[in-house]
Amino acid sequence: MRDLKSRELAQQGLQYVEDAVVGLLTSHPEGMTTARIADALGLGSDLEPDHRDLIVAGILELLVKSGRIHWDKDAQIYRDNPDRL
Repeated sequence: MRDLKSRELAQQGLQYVEDAVVGLLTSHPEGMTTARIADALGLGSDLEPDHRDLIVAGILELLVKSGRIHWDKDAQIYRDNPDRL
């Protein structure tokens, strides 16, 4: 029972972070790098840059796979997906 509560809290927190990333990219149509997203949201600011970027990269990968954002490989930036559901 206790593990279920912890899981629910973690999933709710992840949803908030994902929504924050999408909102940030919506307000930056030029796109943003992983590091810039991490800095803007204060994610992992106490970590070394490589570790901070790993945390954000995992979240960004989930958002790309779900279609909420796009990865622009040529420019090496993430962009909002205005056609998301």
